[in-house]
Order: sequence, then structure tokens, then C-alpha cells
Amino acid sequence: MTSQPAAVILMYHRVAEVTVDPWGLCVSPGNFSTQLEACRRVGTPISLQDFVHLSPSDLPARPVIVTFDDGYLDNLEQALPLLEAHSVPATVFVATGNIDTDREFWWDELESILLVPGRLPDRLDLKVDDDVLSWQLGEAAEVTADELLAEGETRPWSAEQGTRLRLFSDIWSALWPLKAAERRVALDALAEWAGTAPSHDPTRRTMFSGEIRAMARGGLVSIGAHTVDHPPLPAHPQSEQLWQIRESKRVLEELIGTDVDTFAYPHGEYSSDTVDLVRQVGFRCAVTVGHEPVGEITDPMLLPRYGVKNVAGDVLAGQLDAWFAS
Repeated sequence: MTSQPAAVILMYHRVAEVTVDPWGLCVSPGNFSTQLEACRRVGTPISLQDFVHLSPSDLPARPVIVTFDDGYLDNLEQALPLLEAHSVPATVFVATGNIDTDREFWWDELESILLVPGRLPDRLDLKVDDDVLSWQLGEAAEVTADELLAEGETRPWSAEQGTRLRLFSDIWSALWPLKAAERRVALDALAEWAGTAPSHDPTRRTMFSGEIRAMARGGLVSIGAHTVDHPPLPAHPQSEQLWQIRESKRVLEELIGTDVDTFAYPHGEYSSDTVDLVRQVGFRCAVTVGHEPVGEITDPMLLPRYGVKNVAGDVLAGQLDAWFAS
């Protein structure tokens, strides 16, 4: 890492107004607009593709790169008009397994089952892979809307034992390493146990094929690959990792008709084998998660990104100043 950062890469997921946001994935449209203004005021927004292709001497001062993970519909409906209004380029990394389906990402389905007001059965026995995991819910069996809101900025991993949010965290951790088909079986069993129908919230769906093409057509937003099923890649055999990486690239290139040469590791998880596979498939760069700027000697297959919180632009401006000074 050099003394002067070569760039700061920002990581977003959704631009939306929500009531409950356990993972902190949402930035409101109002805050997002002021954040884009801050990016222009404090730095120089450039595309990830330009950053990778330009030599260090050709980079503008304080490059800021905007990225989105997963491919939510609100990236098109909410984020894109604001990106256009502020002339800020972005890359959207799409997990292809959810294209053209109204089934939500699994973590959103889990949220729709557990993080809603009401009462659940007192005991849960859930078959996960070859094991049966059991929970006595106790006071977590019943939760009100006010109690869910009171969790506020608490993240699932730091929730108190015996709370509904902690139950959500425990089950999320159990489902996280599973293959998509195994996880779907578990989610269906959870929905049946809770007495809920599968959630098809249109505000949380991912983009359809035509919507991805529309987003890419304007030229301000580039499409990157994010695997098929959004798995933690190192938890799976190399053959499965290779398929997830290569298939997502193939599907997106066929969909938008151009080369897809950027990749994002789901959950920011990778191993040395994963990185080798991403390079082998032909990606020019890959982004992960890391609270640090990009240095001139940073491996292009391991570009760190700062996750952006739902804060006003002035707050982000101060953070950008600090990150560029680090």
C-alpha cells in the first residue's frame, strides 16, 4: 500500500426507504442523492472499468468508484435516475440466479418470515443438511413492530440472546453455507412452520432481463458478475466455485451482449483458490469488502470497498476525506 491511496471504492446494495434493515443494506434516495453530490465535491467519480484500464499517472485526483451488489430492482428505479442527475458512473454486480423470478434473495425471505410483528411457535426444529437444529424461542416467540424498530442499528451478530433478531442471526448462519437447493428446502420448511406464504414483495425483487439490459444500455452503469446463487465461495468445492463464477459471466454476457470483466465476491469471501479461479475465467478485476482504500500496488483481484451507511452526504464527505488521508 502506498502512502497516497489510488482510489476509494464504495459498496452499496439498495437505494430504498425501509422500516427494518437488519444488515444495513439500504440507503434512502434522499441520502443517496446527497452522497453522490459529496462524491463529486470531495473526489472525482470514475467507473471501475476506467480505474482498471488507466495507468496511475492518468488517474484523476481522488478517484471515487461507486458499486452495487446483487442486482435489486431499486438500482434501476431509484439509483439510476440519481446517478444520471449527478453524472456519477457505477458498476452493478448481478447474481444471475434470481434474474426473471419474483422469488426474493434468501436473506430477504428469511427476514419476511422472522422479522415481522406477530407470534411464532414456541419451538423450532429445522433440518439443515443432515442435522436437525432446534431452538426454544421463549420471549422471542412474540414480537411487536415497536420491538423490531427498537433494534435500530443493532446488527444480527450482536443481538442479545433470546431476541427475535438473534434467532434470525442464528438461522441465517445455519443457512449461509448451504447450496441454493438445500437452502430453499429449509426456507420452505421455515415458512410452513411460521404459517406464512412465500414472500413476493415487489420492492425487494431483483431485476428482470429486460431491466438489466435497460440499465446497461445508457452507458453510465456497467454490469459485473456476482456468481449465480450468491454463495460464500470458499465454503464450496473448487468445481462448484468455478461453475458459479463462469456461469454468471456467461449469462450476463449473453444478456447484455458485451464483455463482463468485473466480479464481486459474495459476502466478500474468498480463498487463494477462489482468486485463482476468478483470474482463470478471465475477469480483469474483482472487488471484495475491506475497510481500506485501494493502493497503487493492490492486487486487482482483491480490490477493497467501503460499505456505505444510510447517512447524509456531509457525513460521507467527512469519511471520504479521512479515507483519502489514510
